[in-house]
Amino acid sequence: MQRIILAITALVMTLNISGLNVDKCHPGQLSTLIDDCNITSLEVSGRMDARDFRFIADSLRHLTTLDLSQAVVDAYRGETLFANVSDYAAHELPCLSLASMRQLQQLALPDSLTRLGDGSLSDCRQLVELTLPPRVERIGDYALSGCSQLKKLFVPQSLVSMGDGALSNCAMLEAVVMLPSTDGGTAQAASLRIGYRAFANCPSLKQVALGNHWSEIGAEALAETGLEQLDMSNQTMLDSLASWSLANSQLTRLVLPTAVRSIGDGAMMNDKGINQLTLPATVKHIGSHAMAYMTGLKLIESKPTEVPQLGDSVWYGVEQSEVLLKVSPQSLTDYRNAPQWCNFMTSDLLRGDVNADGQVDIADVNIVINIMLGKDDADNYDGRAYLTDDMEVDIADVNAVINLMLGRQRALRLAAEKAAREAAAQTNNSATGHPAVLQRAIAP
Repeated sequence: MQRIILAITALVMTLNISGLNVDKCHPGQLSTLIDDCNITSLEVSGRMDARDFRFIADSLRHLTTLDLSQAVVDAYRGETLFANVSDYAAHELPCLSLASMRQLQQLALPDSLTRLGDGSLSDCRQLVELTLPPRVERIGDYALSGCSQLKKLFVPQSLVSMGDGALSNCAMLEAVVMLPSTDGGTAQAASLRIGYRAFANCPSLKQVALGNHWSEIGAEALAETGLEQLDMSNQTMLDSLASWSLANSQLTRLVLPTAVRSIGDGAMMNDKGINQLTLPATVKHIGSHAMAYMTGLKLIESKPTEVPQLGDSVWYGVEQSEVLLKVSPQSLTDYRNAPQWCNFMTSDLLRGDVNADGQVDIADVNIVINIMLGKDDADNYDGRAYLTDDMEVDIADVNAVINLMLGRQRALRLAAEKAAREAAAQTNNSATGHPAVLQRAIAP
C-alpha cells in the first residue's frame, strides 16, 4: 500500500511540474527561470530575444504546448545563435528558432509578431493547426516547410509576402485561409506575393483562400497540390503565371486572372483533369510546354483577337485535333494559319455543328428547324446552318444535320473501341518514362 501511495504522490508531483508559467521574463533570462527542462507545457509573458529561443531549442525538447501570446520579441545583436546569424530583428520569430521541435502540438505566437523568420517552424511534425498573430506581414522562406501533420493555417489580412517554399512538403495540409481583421477593419494589404514553391508538394491541399490582391505567384508555387478548383478571375493585379506554377495538380476547373498577359513555361503541365480552359483577352505569350499533357482538354476558348505568341511544344502530348478551339470570327483565319494553333479543331470545320459547341447533336437539329420555321435567323450562326448548296435552310438541311449527328456518334464509338483495344494490347509495354520537361515540372 505504501508503494502505491508513493507512486501516486510521484505522479501528482510530475503532473504539477509538467507545465510552467513564466511571468515577467526579461530578454536572455529565460534559462535562469526554468529549473526542470523536462516540462511539456510552457507559457511565457514579458520580453524575450533570440537567446531565449536558443534555450528553448536546445533544452526544452519535450514541449508539446508553447504559449508565447503574451510575450514580446526584442531585437538582439551579439553572438551567433541560429544559422550563422548574429543580428536578430524585433517582433520576428528568429530564423530556425523552433525548427524540428517535433513534440510540439500547440503553439501560440506573440501577438505583436510581424514576421516568421526563415525556417523558423520548419519540420515541426506534430503541429496540426496554427493561427498566425494579427500583425504578421511576412512568412519567411521555408518557415513552415515539412510540417507533415499541419492541416490548417490561418493567416491575417496584414500578410504581404509568403516566402519561397513557405509551406512546401506539408503532406497533410488541407487549407490556408486568410482571416478577417480582428480590429474592426476588413481591408486586405495592398498586395500579396506568393514565392517560389510556396505550396509545392502539398497533395492534400484543397483550399487556398488568400484574398484578391495577389501581385505575384512564383515558379512551382502550387505545383503538385491537391487543388481541384481555382478561380483567379478576381486577381486583377496578377499579370503573369510563373513557370510550372500550377503544374502536375489535381485541378478540374481553372479560371485564369482576367489581366494575365504571360503564361510561363510548363505553367499547367500535366493538369489532366481540366477539360475546358478560357484564355483571357489580355494573353500575349504562352511559354514552352505550358499546357503539355493536359490530356483531358476538350475545349479552349481563346479571347485574344491577336494570336498569342507561343513557345515550343505548348500542347505536347495533347491530341489537338480532338480539341475544339473557339475564337472570334474575325480572328479565325489568323489562328488557323498560326503554328501550333492550326492543329486544333475549329467549329467552322465541324460540319453540322451549327451552335459551335464542338458537337453535332439534337441542339443543332432544333436550331435548323427553328430557322426553317422562321423562329431564328441563319445569320446568327455564321453560315453554319446551310448544309446544302441551295443556300436555303429547309428540310434537306435538317436531314443533313441528323445524318451527320448519327454518323459522328458511330465514328466516335468505333474510335473509342479501337482505342480500348490498342490500350489493352499495350498494357505490358515497358515504356513508362516521362520526357525530361515533365521531370523538371515535378522535381523537388
